[in-house]
Amino acid sequence: MRYLEDFSPGQVYRFRSAPMSADSIKAFAKEWDPQRLHTDEDYAIAIHGSLIASGFQTMLEVFKPVMTEMMVNVANIGGMGFDNLRWLRPVRPNEPLDVELTVNSVTPSKSKPDRGVLHYTLSAKNPEGEVVFSTDTPVMIQRKQNDTN
Repeated sequence: MRYLEDFSPGQVYRFRSAPMSADSIKAFAKEWDPQRLHTDEDYAIAIHGSLIASGFQTMLEVFKPVMTEMMVNVANIGGMGFDNLRWLRPVRPNEPLDVELTVNSVTPSKSKPDRGVLHYTLSAKNPEGEVVFSTDTPVMIQRKQNDTN
């Protein structure tokens, strides 16, 4: 298990998201974001050159490897939101995304000594190396227990 003290500013973690198929993009959009640019390929091609994924689906796909490969082994108390959430370019079918998590700060709580805030930037690039998504994320993390009484 990793605790707040196991992180330091400047650390970088890299992941890769699974590519989203055209069918998965349309299915997600049908349920959660039924705009034509996510559901109608002819319309999307005319506007964007191809079908594009919903930003919400992109965000979930970017976070998935972070959650399944890293955060399952972190003493996470809970997320505190998103700052500067940006969808900078469209994500197209069958594009895996290169995801990078950069630790910005590690701040022990002054009022609750058993925890603190890990603040990181999460970004994702398409196969051309263009940033398609970014956000700054503060997360409350447990501190290591000190057994000195």
